[in-house]
Amino acid sequence: MSTLDLKATSKFIFSSIFVGVILGIIGSAMANLFRSGITFLNELETDLLEGVPKFYFYFITLSIAALLVHNIKSKLIDTGFHGVADSIYFAHKSKDCTDVKTGVLSTLAAFVSASGGASVGQYGPLVHFGTTFGSLLSRYLRVKLSYDLFIGAGVAASISAGFGAPLAGVLFAHEVILRHYSHRSILAISTASGVAYAATQFFWQKSLVFNFPQYEFDLSALIIISLLSGPLYGAIAIFYMRSLLFFGKLSKKMSTKPFYNPFIGVLILSLIGSIFPEVMGLGTQTVQNIFEVQYGLGILLLILFGKIVTTSISLNFGFFGGVFSPALLVGASAGAAVSTFLMYAGIISNFEFPLVICGMAAVTGSVIGAPMTMIVLIIELTGSYVYALAALVSLAVSVTYTQIRFGTSYFDTQLAGRGIDISEGRIGLYLSETSVIDFCERQFDTISANETVGRAQQIMSQGQKSELIVISENQQFLGKVDALSILAADVNSRLNDYVDSQCLTISDANSLSEAMEVASDFVGEFIPIINEREGVIVGVISENALFEAYLDQQSTITEREKL
Repeated sequence: MSTLDLKATSKFIFSSIFVGVILGIIGSAMANLFRSGITFLNELETDLLEGVPKFYFYFITLSIAALLVHNIKSKLIDTGFHGVADSIYFAHKSKDCTDVKTGVLSTLAAFVSASGGASVGQYGPLVHFGTTFGSLLSRYLRVKLSYDLFIGAGVAASISAGFGAPLAGVLFAHEVILRHYSHRSILAISTASGVAYAATQFFWQKSLVFNFPQYEFDLSALIIISLLSGPLYGAIAIFYMRSLLFFGKLSKKMSTKPFYNPFIGVLILSLIGSIFPEVMGLGTQTVQNIFEVQYGLGILLLILFGKIVTTSISLNFGFFGGVFSPALLVGASAGAAVSTFLMYAGIISNFEFPLVICGMAAVTGSVIGAPMTMIVLIIELTGSYVYALAALVSLAVSVTYTQIRFGTSYFDTQLAGRGIDISEGRIGLYLSETSVIDFCERQFDTISANETVGRAQQIMSQGQKSELIVISENQQFLGKVDALSILAADVNSRLNDYVDSQCLTISDANSLSEAMEVASDFVGEFIPIINEREGVIVGVISENALFEAYLDQQSTITEREKL
């Protein structure tokens, strides 16, 4: 990494701090207003509909929310709501592609959904709001910071304020969104996270989401239990994610009319909510009740499966939100179920709170693909290093099991479903999304198949070419002819007899990645690029041009990831 002079260094440091402060304040305000607004509306609904049977309570609130979300979505053109997966995608693009309008409307839709009682999360929408505002700020500030750094700072601020966990905010931005780390980027991101935390404490006088009990426990025994229960948490995380994907496919098959799916969603959620309200909404109070040991084994299992079902229905049948908060409740109920079962079996004498935290960390960490973030989050939320040690083993086993059996995270799977492979990083994404047409040569020599060999040799000699494109009288691509194949041929013979019609070609619809794969076994001067629909040649490209495109972008990305 190149060094900077004193003036440039001072400017960079000032810019990083300035960006971090702005995004930290905005992130803090948005996270707390978002959460406080949901709480206020939930309490207002309870007061207004006091005494109304639960089914009608949820049917009314969810119906209003579904109508509002539908109206919000109608303002988006040819796109759905954006969440964490989109934040990851935008951060990996070579240029700023964030849609501010979609980002703002997505946050509003999530706020309405959660306020209406749908089983959705709050942190995913906040993360994307941080992405949206960070990207927006990068368009107006003339500072030499890469736009993905703005995204990282916005995301870190949202997580920091949402959980009251500044270190986890910094890690989440790097581990989940940016997928890279640099010394230069840490200043803006850590400033945003720290300012968001400080502003939350100063203006809202609160930071912790849950009140975790503190007590002494046998760490060595719990680590063994944590190790053995790891695969179980991984299996639950996979079931949760597969359920989300299954209901997503189901909703697409059933989406024959605009209000059909939302009506089904409202009806089913109202029925579940009337019987089991613990699995509705954000689930924060239910998690707190689990720590207060208010549920038996049977109820805990119902909460676990009920939360997965209601979240899957909510996110795919008319509502929008995140998967982070529901995963916390699913994990907490799983950990509590393990603790309760072991207590009933006589293996442990008392209900072990660390096992609840093990479940929360393992399931959530597996869903979002962020084990290091979850460990730091546990330390910050509980204030206990020992709790984090207890959760570490189950988290590591669960994440490993999930990655082998399912994939890196739910967000990566969402992107893969859209044909976006984020696993190969920025260079892989660039190559797969950039058309080979952008790098081809439009000027090339052609010759008619009816011409003579002598004419082909003359053109090759004048242009110092070893290959020529052969076309028909109506400009259709027929193939290539090379100098060696006609070297000893009769100069008056027709060229048509020497055309290589099976030569290697690339479609004009191919990406750079696909073109490089085709060219991996190529030997020759250039590869024709063909419009297969019309059967005509539109350009040619050499191996050298493909490799230059790769190396240039690799250099650009390497330099960008330093900033």
